[in-house]
Amino acid sequence: MKRIKGYRPRSEKRYGYKFLFLLLIPLAILIKWLMSLSPQFTERYYTQGLYKYIMQPVSLFTGLFPFSVAEIALILLVIIVPIRLIYRIIQSVRHQKWTYLFRFLANLVMIGSLWFFIQVLVWNINYERLSFAENAQIEIQDSSVDELYALCQQLIDDTNALRLKVREDENGVMMLEGDFASMSRRSLLAYEALEKQYPFLSGKYGRPKPVLLSRLMSHTNIIGIYACLTGEANIDIDIPPMAIPSTALHEMAHQRGFAREDEANYIAYLACMAHPDPDFKYSGSVMALQYSMNALYSVAPDRYFELAKTYGEGYLRDLKHEQEYWKQFQGLTRQVANKVNDTYLKMNGETDGVRSYGRMVDLLLAEARNRKHVSELASSTAK
Repeated sequence: MKRIKGYRPRSEKRYGYKFLFLLLIPLAILIKWLMSLSPQFTERYYTQGLYKYIMQPVSLFTGLFPFSVAEIALILLVIIVPIRLIYRIIQSVRHQKWTYLFRFLANLVMIGSLWFFIQVLVWNINYERLSFAENAQIEIQDSSVDELYALCQQLIDDTNALRLKVREDENGVMMLEGDFASMSRRSLLAYEALEKQYPFLSGKYGRPKPVLLSRLMSHTNIIGIYACLTGEANIDIDIPPMAIPSTALHEMAHQRGFAREDEANYIAYLACMAHPDPDFKYSGSVMALQYSMNALYSVAPDRYFELAKTYGEGYLRDLKHEQEYWKQFQGLTRQVANKVNDTYLKMNGETDGVRSYGRMVDLLLAEARNRKHVSELASSTAK
């Protein structure tokens, strides 16, 4: 049969409409932009309303499974998509009909567009909510180097004291109280305690999940991932134990709709310090100390080295163990993953990209300033 000019086979017409799903991408971007115009509206009706009503049931359901549903889905996707693509190409070449490949690409475009649209609607809009500082009524100010130095000094004292309360392995390196499953169960206690002070952190979500391919995940230098479609906090369990509790509570902050990394870090610190167990407190204190000392090094290296001399022996052993662990994962995979993560953050309004992780120090300084103010008020009242 001759092909008439301008005529398309019926099968192509049947699947061609799926490319119209691409319009969902600009629609999602438009919705997110509209929500950015009023953070108060987004906070009240989206984050504290629609998001909670959708994601709490989803997270609790996926939490029934001991493994990460999102990780299994990703593994299957990585296996199935290339195999199907190769199969469709072979079919098209063998039968000299590119309809097979066209059909596959149409389905891929439709699924990808739907995925993007749903992700924006059930997660990315959280980037437009009120900040943690606004919710908690914390005033962020410029801080002097002396204030940063004092914060680091206090965190070193806290870390050294907490290090004496945790368990050690045969090499003198910090151990968790129990296995990952125990840590996962106990992680819920942190937010149960913290939500009493910050009600906007309340909610019932699934427990943190261990990543099956944790060793592979370490190659990316990403130690935790929040799966926004399944509501799962996924944790790299191959990393040094010192970082596991704070990482878990960081991803649990994402579950509660705090999308920005710097805020999730600070919330994780608060949650760790609110936890009754010393291994959680130590993990949170270490995280805050490392971010603060990095900030101090960037502005006053001499004062950084001065304070580093006061690290306790236990923390120094943990720090050496952590450094030796991460020396294994400094290749191309890390660079690519860092670039992808940096791009994702910038696309969602974190203009400093990966560097925005350091901004949690401003919140730590604000907390220290507030604590000092309260202490001074108490002293003056006592007089």
